[in-house]
Amino acid sequence: MDNSAAPLAPSSLPLRVVLDSNVWIDILVFEDPATRPILAALEARTLEALIDARCLNELTRVLDYPQFARYDIDKAEALSKVARLSTLVAPEAPESERPLPKCKDRDDQKFLELAHAAQAAWLVSKDRAVLKCARRVARDFAFQIAEPKPFVAAFETHINATAAID
Repeated sequence: MDNSAAPLAPSSLPLRVVLDSNVWIDILVFEDPATRPILAALEARTLEALIDARCLNELTRVLDYPQFARYDIDKAEALSKVARLSTLVAPEAPESERPLPKCKDRDDQKFLELAHAAQAAWLVSKDRAVLKCARRVARDFAFQIAEPKPFVAAFETHINATAAID
């Protein structure tokens, strides 16, 4: 039996995360085994995926990329799934003593800004430019950055620790 799609254990409050477009594509198009636990946790409401208009616009545009045509994706259904699994937010950037690090890929800066402004605990990304900001963000800001597999491992540890306390 494949346990990679099993829902992650429930917790009293969902953990707030931002998923970059690559992670959403892995969920919506590729059904990547590394993102199955994330999808299961979103469906179980143990994770709350935060998205804003800029990130949603990028995802909408990315779903039209020619390389995805062979997957015969129903774009309307994919976006409906995102709407069902995420919370659309319009957070204001908090005042901070330090500016967020500048992502080398300026198109990805919006994910860092969203995670910070929405007070997400995690930004889950596969983008190398975003991942390079992880150490500084963890040191100076209140969220972590990780690829899907390490995030899932940390989330499962968090859930197990929370369950032990309850």
